[in-house]
Amino acid sequence: MSTERMFDAAALEEYRQFLAGLLEELENEVIPVLREGTLSRAPAFGSAPGAAENALPQYLEFHAATWRNLQYVRGTLHGLTAALADIAAGTDEADTFAYMEFMSIGDTEGTAETA
Repeated sequence: MSTERMFDAAALEEYRQFLAGLLEELENEVIPVLREGTLSRAPAFGSAPGAAENALPQYLEFHAATWRNLQYVRGTLHGLTAALADIAAGTDEADTFAYMEFMSIGDTEGTAETA
């Protein structure tokens, strides 16, 4: 078994395209449903006594948490695709970062120096 690691630009580009596809799906299909689609409005909670008073705050809290989490995922996907694009472009900063991350993979004691 070889322990030598090689940079695979094709695999990096394939992963970047995969992440870009996820980001596109999130922005074009999921977020619009929560922003202006069917999930942007609270459902009717029935006519039982206290149904709307109890369910509405729970629904609003759930909706807000879901929206926040989607925005976090969106930001993460943007950051990952930008970092992969920088690495693929071969910028010096990206090369240094990638090298340091690569070198710290086997570091179990946390002794890798950072730039």
